[in-house]
Amino acid sequence: MLLCISLLQSVSAQNKISRRHLLHGALSPMRNCYDVKHYDIALKVIPDQKRIVGANRIGLLAVQNFNRLQIDFSYKMGIDSIKLGNAVCTYLRDSDAVWVQMPLKVESGTFTYLTIYFSGIPVAAKKAPWDGGFVWSSDSSGKPWIGLACEGIGASVWLPCKDHWSDEADSVDMHLEVPQGLTGVSNGRWVRTEENSSPGFNRFHWQVRNPINNYSITVNIGDYVYIRDSMLHDEGKAMLELNYFVLKGNEEKAATHFQQVKTMIQAFEYYFGTYPFASDGYKLVEAPFWGMEHQSCVAYGNNYQNNPFNFDFIIIHESGHEWFANSITADDPAEMWIHESFTTYSEALYVEYMQGKARSQHYLNQQKEKIVNKEPMMGPRDVYFHDRHDNDIYYKGTWMLHTMRSMLNNDSLWFAALKGFAVRHQKKIINTTDVLNYFNEATGRSWDAFFKQYLHESKIPVLEYKVSGQADGNLVIRYRWRQVVKGFEMPVWVTMTKGKWDMIVPQKDWQLLDLNYFDEKDFKINMETGLFEVKKLVP
Repeated sequence: MLLCISLLQSVSAQNKISRRHLLHGALSPMRNCYDVKHYDIALKVIPDQKRIVGANRIGLLAVQNFNRLQIDFSYKMGIDSIKLGNAVCTYLRDSDAVWVQMPLKVESGTFTYLTIYFSGIPVAAKKAPWDGGFVWSSDSSGKPWIGLACEGIGASVWLPCKDHWSDEADSVDMHLEVPQGLTGVSNGRWVRTEENSSPGFNRFHWQVRNPINNYSITVNIGDYVYIRDSMLHDEGKAMLELNYFVLKGNEEKAATHFQQVKTMIQAFEYYFGTYPFASDGYKLVEAPFWGMEHQSCVAYGNNYQNNPFNFDFIIIHESGHEWFANSITADDPAEMWIHESFTTYSEALYVEYMQGKARSQHYLNQQKEKIVNKEPMMGPRDVYFHDRHDNDIYYKGTWMLHTMRSMLNNDSLWFAALKGFAVRHQKKIINTTDVLNYFNEATGRSWDAFFKQYLHESKIPVLEYKVSGQADGNLVIRYRWRQVVKGFEMPVWVTMTKGKWDMIVPQKDWQLLDLNYFDEKDFKINMETGLFEVKKLVP
């Protein structure tokens, strides 16, 4: 309790942090005392009631002695009972926190199972995937078509779990029971289908054998047709299963449209290393919302459309999250830039892989137009922060990475560092300090001030300059950085020689540039190499 009160007092009122946010976001002793190893989920979905009934058997390892722990579960859902092994547990609820009293002390090092039996009507998404929950829809034939997207709201909106990004289950079994005539699809590999598991229902067993973040555990139900494909990957050393579940009637166009999955896998393995979840396969599942990065089970709802750069945004972006968000996971939503910035940057790299660097720069320029610079990309930790009012973690983040590439001015080093980052941190939970330390080491330079500027400050650097006169018939430019943090350095490319780009390194103090030409219109600043503003001052 004291921890929650202290955190509440330390957060500014403008962030509107509630007790619920703290209980969801902070790692109290009742959450730190155990490590989730396995979820064994039984879930029955009843479409005509928009209701679910289930049980989550949580395999957990005690990392400290405890006699009470916290499970997270929406207060709108009902708990039927909780058991430790066969012993019934008592519990108290506080908003979305469930404090479970053990029947006896659990000693550190003990592995045990805690089972929560639950039922109720889960939150329905208002605008999935952004305002998430269950999506209850119908296909063109009137059959139920159901999806789930809960990244922002959290998996505890439907599933009793330890709903914190810092603790992923090492594996998951999903026993998904759906009305007969429909197919239930979840993450990982299909194990078996049990027909008539209960009157009028079939049960589909899916199995994940990789660590998985809670919000990636998903439910897809529909009148699906299964399309099976495969490709060589991992530099031609292995075969990767490609599995597609699409609504009946869409199988022909899906089989053609989804061929770009193969070039996507090739491109991302080239830049970021081998697809991390090959043992669980790769799936696209048609969903009644735009899309979501559910691990090894990507939700797809973009109506088989390519953008002007000749790729399907949802396939490329959401699959990029397999490397950044699903494999490399931030330990707190405050640092969600790690997920979205690298993934959004992967779109530009896909264009570069397929169409060349010039076309990729054009793609980046379009992304740049969406940057607003109103709030820092980093949010407050320990409060399950998702209250962002812009998309800067996407577009400002990708331009931050593009700027790093330009600053290094060494593509061999940059791409080796980028791939090394993805490979070294594969299937790990990290934070911004880990990212910073890695790139400092991998590139042999300090990015401390740079990260502070672009992640912790809302405003970007401003390059001020003025034409201060002429010397010996040449143009004289004075220039400096404004709106930068202490120690910030970033090179800028300008036309020191007419028609030729050269590098300058502005500082906070005025510097002088004596150019070898006279006409001011020949002085140009390359805005495609970095994220900054330019302001010309009157002398």
